[in-house]
Amino acid sequence: MTERYFAFGANVHPATLARRKIEPRSHAPARLDGHRLVFDMPGLPLFEPAFANIRPADDHVWGVLYQLPADGMRRLRSFEGAYGEAEVEVESAGERVLARAFVTRSRHRERRPSRRYLGVITDGARRRGLPAEWVARLERHPSIYLPGAHEAWALGFSLVDRVHRLLVPPARPG
Repeated sequence: MTERYFAFGANVHPATLARRKIEPRSHAPARLDGHRLVFDMPGLPLFEPAFANIRPADDHVWGVLYQLPADGMRRLRSFEGAYGEAEVEVESAGERVLARAFVTRSRHRERRPSRRYLGVITDGARRRGLPAEWVARLERHPSIYLPGAHEAWALGFSLVDRVHRLLVPPARPG
């Protein structure tokens, strides 16, 4: 059994899922209409002030449509526990399909993401073949950077992520 998952934040980057030991069965660019990308999921002030989210709007969001094995989706949920889930209809390869997306449970004020986090999304968009105009839009999005603090956070984030991977068993292909 597999589940469709629409990623628009850091999970767009292939290294994010690989680091979390989640192997998608397939992936393809996908567009979600009637929404916009926002950074309103609260993070840690200064280090990672905000994470990606989607909100209804007269706009669109590009991301990646993954086909994940059930174990992979369960594992992903363990990493995305601060988010709720919603069913969204995306267009991929000329076809409209339903997929799961992680969204905030309540509305928060928008913030600027860290340059590091926005860079992960932008590089992932490039690697997954999202449209050049979407990549350019991400590159123009305002972000923040605190020299030293963001490097320290990235190191600490990496350590926490490694511990989580040890505690949660890898997804089994299925």
